[in-house]
Amino acid sequence: MVKVTSRLDELFDLKNGLASSNVFLLSKRTTTSIPYIRPAKTQQRTVAGWVEKSSVAAVHRHPKHTIFVSTDGEGSHTYAYVSNFEFVANSNVSILIPKRPMSLAEKIFYAKAIAANRQKFSYGRKPKGERLKAIELPEKPPEWVNSTNLSGFSFDLDLVEHNVLTPIRKQSVETYNVRLMDLFDVYYGVNLELNRLTQNENGVNFVARTSKNNGVSAKVQRLYDLEPTKGMVLSVAGGGSVLEAFLQVEPFYSGRDLYYLKPKVEMTADEMLYYATCIRANQYKYSYGRQANRTLKDLPIPAFECLPSWVNGSIMRVSKQIQESIVKAS
Repeated sequence: MVKVTSRLDELFDLKNGLASSNVFLLSKRTTTSIPYIRPAKTQQRTVAGWVEKSSVAAVHRHPKHTIFVSTDGEGSHTYAYVSNFEFVANSNVSILIPKRPMSLAEKIFYAKAIAANRQKFSYGRKPKGERLKAIELPEKPPEWVNSTNLSGFSFDLDLVEHNVLTPIRKQSVETYNVRLMDLFDVYYGVNLELNRLTQNENGVNFVARTSKNNGVSAKVQRLYDLEPTKGMVLSVAGGGSVLEAFLQVEPFYSGRDLYYLKPKVEMTADEMLYYATCIRANQYKYSYGRQANRTLKDLPIPAFECLPSWVNGSIMRVSKQIQESIVKAS
């Protein structure tokens, strides 16, 4: 019998992307930067920002005409594209290296064939690891593939830069909400009492239900029998100053009615700060007598693929504005 299909890993070697914690996203494109790719429903939205080429090891830089697959995201998983530029991918993207020479037309064909398997997966059943490797693909593309006219295959990075960084540009995709629990794992904090801890200016942040100082009410001595919560999570007050939400970059201990949220998809600091603002936008629904402990998981927030185009790069833009203001004032 003639073999007509092959497993994906019989046709391609797979490589993982680089976590966002290992890259520094630039506020704008430079002559020496390359795109940083993330999962997205459309190829235009896959460019999350820019990284200096020299700051990333060659093993994590992938050449023009490389296939990459989104392996995470409720509305983004399993979409596959062929790059038209050198790039760095994040850890929710798999890079496919053909095991035999392939033309550009063949690569585009296989990208489309992979995306056609999208209905087999979901946010709870992601196309990662063995599931991705086991996707069945045609052993060889149809004969017409290599006679396809590819003159229209292009990807204008100048336009992408405008999409990613210009605040006034309107959203190009339909905006819709998901539940907070669809994008974040929700955990209750360790419920410590500040008056039972030893305060120490060089200690660990203590995050409480306050609306001030990024939620940090004190620094305390580290406990020998309790590890702090790791940073790069959102802290959210379930009571007190209900729904005060902050990005906690450093490890911390937490007080009463304090939750922390870990993204289910890889997010930049800019994206997490955006979601903190979205959570606070629900504060009008609550009061001191109506807390958010039971309903936090169901709060409506924008879907990840609907993030406004101006989000990434916001921190650097604000930082630059502050620096310019200081220079002018002096």
